[in-house]
Amino acid sequence: MPRISDMDTILAFQSPSGSPVTWTTIFSCKGLYKGLTRKESIAAMASNSTVTGTVRIWWKPVKIRSNWRIVANGTTILSISGPAIDTKYPGEGRYWVLKVVEVG
Repeated sequence: MPRISDMDTILAFQSPSGSPVTWTTIFSCKGLYKGLTRKESIAAMASNSTVTGTVRIWWKPVKIRSNWRIVANGTTILSISGPAIDTKYPGEGRYWVLKVVEVG
């Protein structure tokens, strides 16, 4: 479970629209972006997964969609891979956990 001090990455959650695609920021917050460990990377490769990391943010009353993207610290683009996972830690609160693929 992340400590508050670990959640220091600025994350902009963006939704696509139009053709050509333009990205609109739905909300921004601080969170934790963490690449997979070596063991997790090997397991992901074995299952033909392209997931390269996870993002954790404090729970918010918003439906995070898998067609959105996340821009971390204004430079790293992360594609959301699958549904957001509502995670609860007794005595600590709720988080959204998202599996992501770094695309730029």
